[in-house]
Amino acid sequence: MKLIDLIKLSFSNLFRQKMRTFLTVISIVIGATLISLVYSIIPGFENFLNVQLNTLNSKKVIDVTASSNRPGADLLSSLTGGPQEYKDGEETSSVDFEFEAFTDEDIENMKNIGGVKDVYESPTPSVEYLRLENQDKRFKTSFVFFYPKFLLENLNIVSGRKIEDDEEGKILLSYDYIEAFGYENPDDLIGKKVILHSKQTLEQSMSMSPLSEEVEQEEKDFELEIVGIAEKNILSSVIFISFKDAVEITKFSKGTEEVLTDNDEARFSAWVELESEELADEVKAEIEELGFRARTYEDSKDVLNDIFDVLTVTFSSFGILAMAVSSLGIINTLIMAVYERTREIGVLKAIGATRFNIASLFTIEASMIGVIGGIIGLGIGFGISEIIDIWGHKTILSTFETLDLSNVSPLLLLGPVLSTVIATIAGIYPALRASKLNPVEALRYE
Repeated sequence: MKLIDLIKLSFSNLFRQKMRTFLTVISIVIGATLISLVYSIIPGFENFLNVQLNTLNSKKVIDVTASSNRPGADLLSSLTGGPQEYKDGEETSSVDFEFEAFTDEDIENMKNIGGVKDVYESPTPSVEYLRLENQDKRFKTSFVFFYPKFLLENLNIVSGRKIEDDEEGKILLSYDYIEAFGYENPDDLIGKKVILHSKQTLEQSMSMSPLSEEVEQEEKDFELEIVGIAEKNILSSVIFISFKDAVEITKFSKGTEEVLTDNDEARFSAWVELESEELADEVKAEIEELGFRARTYEDSKDVLNDIFDVLTVTFSSFGILAMAVSSLGIINTLIMAVYERTREIGVLKAIGATRFNIASLFTIEASMIGVIGGIIGLGIGFGISEIIDIWGHKTILSTFETLDLSNVSPLLLLGPVLSTVIATIAGIYPALRASKLNPVEALRYE
């Protein structure tokens, strides 16, 4: 028998028992749908977060900390939660972790490493809240950052400009503050003044005072001019100020002039700018030899990619498991077909069909169940992801235009391919069983 004849005959045989075939296909569809959803939605999140990583990172920079301990989930939630209104007496969120501190000698040693262009340090200003001039509403600002200009190269600005390293009295706000301040057009905020309110904590007095005694804290407002509004990104409440302003606020909030000196216990973070990105691994190794923790752009990207690889494998496993279970249904369906078509198999053998022809006939039927279920699952999975994408961008994801939850990629074909392979394997046993039937006994079968 020709292959085309086997395919035609197999296709017509599938629909002899329409309900049984339908139920068998549905079991395949479930698994294929899950796999299609995974490879449509998860790559969208991965691409989106990689873009966010690029926004405040560079292949020519190494993030260095003097300690192996780093801020974790509390810091992330504070950066991504959007501006939160401040209320009197409310504690601003903080991150508790232990760390070592750099010294002047440490910074100089890093600068002397071959391939290092410069080393930038990050002060740790403490700001209680932020408000716009002539407005009473205040917003928590637990984390105010100085970032050197070369690290802000990939940060897109929707209005205004970025802050220069050597200027002062300027501030760059995240996109979310537009709505927080009651504005619609970011251009309307450019040139306006914001007040950063800092409260000085007298740590020495607190340690010497009884627990019941309240320690007086000096307070000060720092007025800065808005020069830019950053594009909407996942770090929805980030505030950027210049190095000079960061140092000034840090000196006040800590009540000391010892900022970024050998006596600064919070001197724990620095950025190492490289002459070339190809030197990243070499310089990182030398920094680690000095006893510091170093993280390159590729390290950060690898961590992110590893997380999504785990998610992809985990959720894909559910789809594969569903297909594996459905293979039992395929075996049952085809064994029933063998019993029902025993006389027919005898006739085919009597007129010259070989064992290979009979085995191929049932194997092709199994493959067709996998192909049909896989294609339907692909369509349903991609359709669901498209609905989620449209609904999401009209509601909770309305401001994240670059987040695409409905991705078209060759990986989407994995669902139909896997379903076909699993169904074909499941069809081998019934096919062999059918091919071994004795034609004389098959013709006598009632």
